[in-house]
Amino acid sequence: MTLDEWRAGGRAFAYRGHAVFYRDDGRGPAVVCVHGFPTASFDWHRLWPRLTAEWRVIAPDMLGFGFSAKPRPYPYSIMDQAALHEALLSELGIDRVVILAHDYGDTVAQELLARFAERRAANRPGLVIRGVCFLNGGLFPEMHRARFIQKLLASPLGPLLSRLANEASFRTSFTAIFGANTQPYVEEFRVEPFSRRFVRQEGLSSPPRSASR
Repeated sequence: MTLDEWRAGGRAFAYRGHAVFYRDDGRGPAVVCVHGFPTASFDWHRLWPRLTAEWRVIAPDMLGFGFSAKPRPYPYSIMDQAALHEALLSELGIDRVVILAHDYGDTVAQELLARFAERRAANRPGLVIRGVCFLNGGLFPEMHRARFIQKLLASPLGPLLSRLANEASFRTSFTAIFGANTQPYVEEFRVEPFSRRFVRQEGLSSPPRSASR
């Protein structure tokens, strides 16, 4: 599946006045896929046929990522990204879900879990999380050792560095986190898909389709 095909099969809904792209395919129990940084829902495209064969799978691009809007200024936070997922699932009429999370998405999933635990303890209604699958990511902040480039991106130099990013610099940094025998496919770093997925994509100005099924 190409990036254009992925986008063509997507929808969008409005969150806090901004367009959020998402995929919603398959039938069965609901699964929400929470992508990592600095990528987007396209992360899941190789798993999509198998997942959607047994599940109804929802995969949004979080605000600031992929085909979703990238408002500036905006109070980006893990809490807000968690609220985005809750709002989307509510919009779709989904009140029970399994979470499949990766990388940055692990932290968003932890926030969703914390909210679920608080609701259950207080006997309040809301989204029920039936299970969670964490892929590679930082579950324990005290154990996290940020890479140098991550520290730079989080510093005041971050906006400048992100504008200077290109395929070669991203490939060098990104492949360093993989094992020698588990390197990503070369085609993942072709210039045109790279620039659209990570660097120049400005998000949607209007939803391509409504949020209703």
